[in-house]
Amino acid sequence: MSAHLRRFRFAAAASLAAALTVFSLNREELFAMTDPSVQMGWEWRAERALEQRVGLRLIQIKIEGSGLFGIGRSPSLGGSLPDPQRVQADVISVERPGLAAKGIRIGFRIPKVELRGAREGSLAAIGIIGENVVCFAPAPVEVTEASLTGWISEAPCP
Repeated sequence: MSAHLRRFRFAAAASLAAALTVFSLNREELFAMTDPSVQMGWEWRAERALEQRVGLRLIQIKIEGSGLFGIGRSPSLGGSLPDPQRVQADVISVERPGLAAKGIRIGFRIPKVELRGAREGSLAAIGIIGENVVCFAPAPVEVTEASLTGWISEAPCP
């Protein structure tokens, strides 16, 4: 085998590996134009004032992929979260106008521990700062869609 052919095969394999890594880490961003929902990230609150409180019905909770060879879970990456989950939810009520509006679907990333046992179909409240969810509170069993608006202002948001 000639040196040129070996170099070409190596370059092709390296390019394919790089493309697969980028695609697996950024698949949500690559197809964001086809998704009509508002996409948000996750940050811890750190005693900052909330811009908006939102009442939700959780539609889907799924484990976020870790990318090629698990590189997406590397603690050296700025956006890395422990045991990340992807949540899709319908907005039922809002405390004040902001990024989320009643009737839209939102998506956000969240560490599994912050879900506090919430399941698909349940009600919850989130706090938003900028384009990030900063706190999550599952609604108590006695809270219904009708009473969610009154509860979100009291929802615990550490």
